[in-house]
Amino acid sequence: MSNSERCRALTIILALASTLMPSCATKPTPTPQLPLADTPVSTATPLTTSTPVTVRTATASVTSPTLVPVTPTAAIAAAAMVNGRAILLEDYEAEVSQAVAVLNEQTSFDPGTEEGKATLLQLRYQILDAMIDQELIEQAAAREGITISDEQVDEEMAHLIGEDASQFSSWLNTNGLTREAFKAQLARQLLSAAVQEHVLGSTTPVVEQVHARHILVPTEDDAMGLLLQLSSGASFSELAQQHSQDEASSELGGDLGFFPRGVMPTEIEAVAFGLPPGQISGIVKTSFGYHIIEVVEKEPARDVPEEMLSTWRQNTFLGWLEAHRAIAKVRYLVPLDQ
Repeated sequence: MSNSERCRALTIILALASTLMPSCATKPTPTPQLPLADTPVSTATPLTTSTPVTVRTATASVTSPTLVPVTPTAAIAAAAMVNGRAILLEDYEAEVSQAVAVLNEQTSFDPGTEEGKATLLQLRYQILDAMIDQELIEQAAAREGITISDEQVDEEMAHLIGEDASQFSSWLNTNGLTREAFKAQLARQLLSAAVQEHVLGSTTPVVEQVHARHILVPTEDDAMGLLLQLSSGASFSELAQQHSQDEASSELGGDLGFFPRGVMPTEIEAVAFGLPPGQISGIVKTSFGYHIIEVVEKEPARDVPEEMLSTWRQNTFLGWLEAHRAIAKVRYLVPLDQ
């Protein structure tokens, strides 16, 4: 493993421990974006435009949680309760302090402005929600008997550190971490990975997939005009080649190939899997623009393509986590707006 690869891996461990989502930045980042393909392929590719689409994430959206009255003793002990288990206040405050320290290094961040205050508020919500999600993962691991040994953590640390221990120490200092804190974060990340493998399996998934085409245009009026042409017998493929703004698929007549649930924008996914083969949708609005979708064929069981596997696994596991979050008994014990 090269020094640059090792640094990247270390940073991903840190980001995973804080947000459950990989990132190559050491500062708090916005919601990760779905990787967009930039070349046409024979299987489905996420849409290519200048406007990104947001991936579903493990952290909840920033809305005010229900705060419950607590005694001063309870408030000092815990930041939140998850199915009767406490997230320690000191752990939460340590995570917030580390993230705020990095934020303060950014010249664009000013905590005295309204934008800066909103950023801090969002950060506090995201950190606590990520810690709640991590607690849910750890509770699932305990139920299923999934554990990570000290030997496994030590082996992974040795692999990440490599032969240059001084570079690792420098990286820890830059990110405000002790060796013990990093080891604890690494252990949580390894446990999360083990739970994900338990939930999803380690083999290539075989799932329902749909083969579809689409046309992407910037306005609803554009889409309506194309629908009128299609209703008059115009060729879907020719219209896609002439008008679609998705460069990855327009040359292929709008063909997206086969794709499973969990890799496309949810609006497109819902329509594509809901229509029978041979049907053309109405106008579908996403953050990209306005789409018209044609379902070509469906297969009830097909291997997830290698180029989609990482996105599929991530979003499918996050769906599992969101389902567990929905039925969990979660109590927020800290005022996040202070």
